[in-house]
Amino acid sequence: MAPDPLVRLQAVSKIFPGGIVGLDAVDLDIISGEFITLLGPSGCGKTTSLRVIAGFESPSSGKVLLDGRDITALRPFDRPVNTVFQDYALFPHMNVAENVGFGLSLRKLSGAEQAKRTGEALDMVGLADKLGARVSELSGGQRQRVALARAIVCEPRVLLLDEPLSALDA
Repeated sequence: MAPDPLVRLQAVSKIFPGGIVGLDAVDLDIISGEFITLLGPSGCGKTTSLRVIAGFESPSSGKVLLDGRDITALRPFDRPVNTVFQDYALFPHMNVAENVGFGLSLRKLSGAEQAKRTGEALDMVGLADKLGARVSELSGGQRQRVALARAIVCEPRVLLLDEPLSALDA
């Protein structure tokens, strides 16, 4: 018997203004621990699927389930989901450590715990030596890894990556 899915899309459709179909009755099960890749041409619904799972888009019909719980109507910040988009949305006025630790500060963790977890996340992505660097000093690949560290530092149940290989350093 297959394990219950962590994420389940049930007949999810998304119709944009003008009748443009972004998703058409998509069914998808993702088991905890799986690494899933959505492949397809531009405009086929890959990013829309991620945005629906994350809560940034509401489906026109269908359900989004997480651990069997219907989260379709939950706001993005009420979901245990973090997303790294193509545009990393790093804060230019903050250094690397401040960018990575931002979500932890919103959760009111102690300064020591924030520093510990920020350091661990940066070590995981190979940027432990860039704690105090300005975002503007980083390469595109390094910026992408800062965004990844910021997403994983809060330990989400689901991590979504949109175009994760777009800025890899050689």
